[in-house]
Amino acid sequence: MKVTARYTFEAAHRLYDKSLDERGNNDLFGPCAQIHGHTYRLEVTLRGSRLHHGMLINFNDVDTVVSSIITGRLDHGLIDSMPEFENVVSTAEEIARWIWRELDASLTSGSVVLEEITVYEGDRFSATVVRDDLRKE
Repeated sequence: MKVTARYTFEAAHRLYDKSLDERGNNDLFGPCAQIHGHTYRLEVTLRGSRLHHGMLINFNDVDTVVSSIITGRLDHGLIDSMPEFENVVSTAEEIARWIWRELDASLTSGSVVLEEITVYEGDRFSATVVRDDLRKE
């Protein structure tokens, strides 16, 4: 069985690769090389097989973890100012990987495992990370 919790947060970022000069970044990332913002959507999917009191996991517990570790840090902030993104281009893919690493230990316990993280950058584009993606690193 799987359960998914959905969240939104507002954040700004800039797609900028420090190995490139300003022109190279503008050529590669276009207008996204400038600071801009998104309404991000986050989906956190958990998997398990045993229900306790009719629940795979208490949704309030999931909310507490996601709020304190992720949305509370990202909402209305500049992602690139976070130490975790100092040397990482803040693409949706990298944001999803970071969120996975931050949430995995807190949400994986007993019979429940973190199954999938999806980050939507606006309505049209998203990046999804599953456990196997991180085993290949």
